[in-house]
Amino acid sequence: MLKWNLTYGLSFFAVFTINDMIFSEEIQWIDNLGISILAFLFKSLWEWSKKPYDWNKHKNKVMK
Repeated sequence: MLKWNLTYGLSFFAVFTINDMIFSEEIQWIDNLGISILAFLFKSLWEWSKKPYDWNKHKNKVMK
């Protein structure tokens, strides 16, 4: 899962850097890095939130 999320963030970095190279006079490295880190964190949280949690797992241990 980490590998796919890291690829997602690096893809954002590459796309925004190439976009700056083509359409702008200078590359804004900090902005591109910030966007790619946010994309990585968003994708990681998105994948993490899709996993179900067994709420009764801890309750059954205490009851026994």
